[in-house]
Amino acid sequence: MDRVLREVLGDIFILLIFVALGVLVSVKRLPEWIRRIRSSHWPTVQGVIENGEVSTLRSRSRYLDRVESATATLGYSYRLDGTYYAGYHTEMFTHEQKTWSYVDALRGQAVQVSYNPRKPEASVLRKQPLLSNAVTSV
Repeated sequence: MDRVLREVLGDIFILLIFVALGVLVSVKRLPEWIRRIRSSHWPTVQGVIENGEVSTLRSRSRYLDRVESATATLGYSYRLDGTYYAGYHTEMFTHEQKTWSYVDALRGQAVQVSYNPRKPEASVLRKQPLLSNAVTSV
């Protein structure tokens, strides 16, 4: 009976780890989600992906052989009434190589940027086919 109880508790522990990871990912993405919701009616201007970088987190655990998480950060720029503005967009992946492929595919590409008309330095990179295609093709 003790063995069965330990196995069940072990399974519950693993499930809680996955739930905690999901919550952490959601919390990390929360500010961007809020910006996206607030920016849904902002004007849009064309911008360009200027650069990109990748940060990777690798870890090992007793239950999982290897866990890898990579984040792509894209730097973009746009001009509004002759003034240069810049912003960034992050996207999360599970493999570093796919993340680099995503960044490389988008570098130099034209994109749509929504900006706050009251505060033009506040912007959001719009969800667009270019980004979706880059994510699904890598």
